[in-house]
Amino acid sequence: MKPEGPSDVSTLLGTPFVSVPFSLFRQFSKLELQAEELVMLLQILAASQVQGKELLTLKELGDACNLSPDEAGACMERLVARGCLAIGEKQDEDGFSCNYFDLSPLWQRLQGHTPDPLVQRTDTVSLFEAEFGRPLSGFECEQIRAWISRDGHPEWMVAEALREAVLANKYSFKYIDRVLFDWQRHRVRTRQELEQYRESYRERQKAREETAAGTTQPAKRSNRSADVAARDERYAAFYQLFPDT
Repeated sequence: MKPEGPSDVSTLLGTPFVSVPFSLFRQFSKLELQAEELVMLLQILAASQVQGKELLTLKELGDACNLSPDEAGACMERLVARGCLAIGEKQDEDGFSCNYFDLSPLWQRLQGHTPDPLVQRTDTVSLFEAEFGRPLSGFECEQIRAWISRDGHPEWMVAEALREAVLANKYSFKYIDRVLFDWQRHRVRTRQELEQYRESYRERQKAREETAAGTTQPAKRSNRSADVAARDERYAAFYQLFPDT
């Protein structure tokens, strides 16, 4: 085999490189990261620096790390739980809310700080606890993180889904999950789109109620005077103009 020549090296050096803090490698064991978790962090860095991607789907992450989408999701949730990754929220150029990988918790840990893994969710978790009237379990906190990091729901949308559950008197994480799934299925992405969807839902619900009321015919009374007496007085003038035939 022909040994690698200078031209081959120059070609390699001409390809994009990724800047990685050396402290990440030095503190790898101290951070208690698994190999696949370190690879995922490196892939997130590479996507940001080389491709300009601030967020990757679970399939994209899985393909890059040789993991299935479910395994990639579990790996990402572990990074979030350990305070090495967060899912931030911002508005894009079109004004839509979008998520992005936030590595600031990792940088803080590399500098000796120990950020709370729930620091990005404090307001949301506190809101849930206030509405439920009790502290959330670890599993419930994980579910909130999964809605945000795995499913990509903005925090404000999770809070709105909680509001829907409270108004319906359904204090259930399963109910909230169904609400979020319904909004995702109808491509609700912004607060304005959510309000439009709610208004559309109210109109459809009202139409169904009116249709159901219209198809329900009252029992025919033999005594006509009793039927007239039972009518709503608000429609008295209407019945005088259009008496029964």
